[in-house]
Amino acid sequence: MTGAARGLGEAIAARLAADGGGVVLVDSSPEVTATADRIAAASQSAGPVTGLRADVSDEAACAAAVEQGARLLGGLDLLVCNAGIGGPDTDVVDTDLAEFRRVIDVNLVGTFLTARAGARLMVEQGTGGSIVNLGSIFGQQGVPGGAGYCASKAGVALLTHSLALELAPYGIRVNAIAPGNMATQMHWDELRSRARATGTSLEDQIDLARASIPLRRHGTGDDIAGAVAWLASADSSYVTGQMIGVNGGLILGT
Repeated sequence: MTGAARGLGEAIAARLAADGGGVVLVDSSPEVTATADRIAAASQSAGPVTGLRADVSDEAACAAAVEQGARLLGGLDLLVCNAGIGGPDTDVVDTDLAEFRRVIDVNLVGTFLTARAGARLMVEQGTGGSIVNLGSIFGQQGVPGGAGYCASKAGVALLTHSLALELAPYGIRVNAIAPGNMATQMHWDELRSRARATGTSLEDQIDLARASIPLRRHGTGDDIAGAVAWLASADSSYVTGQMIGVNGGLILGT
C-alpha cells in the first residue's frame, strides 16, 4: 500500500498486519522503514511487513515498487492506493501552475500508476483481487482554496469507476473510500492555515470543524482501516465501483 509512512496509511497497514496479512508499505519518506518495523513488531502478520521507498508519481519507481512488493508477498490480492498531498490553499487565480500540477501528479497520476501496475499483476495472476483507492469528501464537492486537491480527488472517483468496469471480468473489485475530517497532520495543517487567514486559533478551528460533523468527532485512522479491511474481505465480494464515505455524516450537513 502507498502513502504508508504515517497517518491513515500507517493505520491501514497496521490493521491489515494485525489481521494476519503480509503488508508492503510504500512511501517517498525515509520514515517508511521505521514504520514497517514498528508495525511488524506489534502485529500477528503471517507474512512480511516491509517498507519500500518510492515516489508514486514516478512511473518507473512506482511500477518497480509494486512489482517488488508483490514478489516479497508471493502475490498480490489487495492494493491500497493511499498516497496523497494537500497542495496549495490559494484561490485559483493565485495558484502556481507547478504546485497545481504536483497535486495532480501525486494524488491522481500516482493513483493511476499504482493501480495500473497492480491491476496488470492481478490480471496476470488470474486469481482476482481488490483495489482500494483513497478519495476524499473534497472529491465530492469543491471548496474555495482547494481546486487542485478537489480536482485530483474527483479524478480518483471516476478513475475508480472505470477501473471497476474494466477489471470486473477478471474478478478484480475496485472501490474508493472518501474520508471526511480526519485527525491527521494534513487536516491540522489545513486548520492552521484557516486560523492564520481568519485571525483565530487552531483550537477554535478544531472546534468549528468538529461542530460541523454530525457524529461530533474527527475520524481516525482506525475508522478508515476498518473500511479497507471490509473491502479486502469476502464480506464485500459483491461490491465494486463504489465510493464509500467515511465522514461521520459530514457531507449530509453541507
